[in-house]
Amino acid sequence: MSNSIALISLVVLIAVIAVGFVMKKNVGLIAVLAAWIFGAVIGTGDSDIIKGFSSSTFIMLLGVSLLCTIATNNGTLELAAKKFLLVSGGHVAVAPVIMYLIGYIIAAIGPGCVPALGIAAALSLPVGKSTGYNTVMLAAIGQIASMAGRFSPITPESVLIANLAGEQGISGYQTVTLIYATITTIVLSVVIFLVFKGYQVKEPVKGEQERLSAFTQKQILTLIGFLVMIVVSALFKRNVGLVSFTVAVVLMLLNAADEKVVIKGVPWSTLLMVTGIGMLMNIVSSVGGVELMSNGLASIMSPRTAVAIQGLSAGILSWFSSAIGVVWPTMVPTVGAIAEQVGVNPESLITIMCLTASFAGFSPASTGGSLILAANATDPDFTKEKENKLFLQLFALSALLLVLTVLGGLLGLYSIL
Repeated sequence: MSNSIALISLVVLIAVIAVGFVMKKNVGLIAVLAAWIFGAVIGTGDSDIIKGFSSSTFIMLLGVSLLCTIATNNGTLELAAKKFLLVSGGHVAVAPVIMYLIGYIIAAIGPGCVPALGIAAALSLPVGKSTGYNTVMLAAIGQIASMAGRFSPITPESVLIANLAGEQGISGYQTVTLIYATITTIVLSVVIFLVFKGYQVKEPVKGEQERLSAFTQKQILTLIGFLVMIVVSALFKRNVGLVSFTVAVVLMLLNAADEKVVIKGVPWSTLLMVTGIGMLMNIVSSVGGVELMSNGLASIMSPRTAVAIQGLSAGILSWFSSAIGVVWPTMVPTVGAIAEQVGVNPESLITIMCLTASFAGFSPASTGGSLILAANATDPDFTKEKENKLFLQLFALSALLLVLTVLGGLLGLYSIL
């Protein structure tokens, strides 16, 4: 294919993302429309266009989403998080650490980032009131932890990136990425703690601790289901999507949750976004658009700046679009070519993209920031003035974390392992 067709395909991709952002429509749906029109114009057959729909990705996302929706719907995840929070035993200093562990563990055991983001935001208000800590600080620490836990091998995000990397022959990076993500988020959690002056809170917790009910039979079944999913997918190397789907169906047959409510609660918008963008990216790749984008990025990179530029690009793009739905499906396919042309490790490029695209999520226009905003809005003392202040505060936090991570990339911190 000529460079002109490849360039037009990139223009189409950018236009799709821009239209979705401006009109607040699902980018995946627009991408399917664009894939069909652009494909037809350049002579791509309908069957080839449809091949761009990744059934394996869809099943993976659907299976994990069903299982996590069950656990959210019947209160298993929230109750488990609250019980874990009681480990602090009333000691104020332990609360931020417990919030970090809650976010990390919930994301890492399979659900991925989004459910953990919501739980961290929801818990931050009661924990903040009982300890004296800033609720935004607690939510941010819990959420940034989930942004590390999301890269355990069994989460939807991790499997998606592994599929995209595997197509380029890149493997063995997952452990490195998880280690970097964990260390980075621990360091940045300390930064968040200092920014919000958490060190000034010294009062002991007053009053009785919340009395929590025991797990119900449905919740115990759900916990067992998660354990089965983790063991079978991690130890027996079975597809996490199929295993999650199987466990979810068994739980619904055992009436662990209302089937209609669970199916309605599946994030269909995200599924459509990921698979829709995938269809368009398949055509963009086939006409040389990905290669052209890789060459363009590589042309402004050096071995010293490549990781930082890749991270900054992913972070900025994630401010205006979904990390799992747009950023990673768009940028991970460029890693192999950039690594080869510039002479850097593909593991470093993937790692920093994982981090910066996640941290951009603290923006109030993204999932993480909007959940923190919504959680604080439930406080009777939350005024419009406080809302405006928090809006700017969250965007500033997102920018700070993004800049610090990119600086780490520029200093070579993600090229050590």
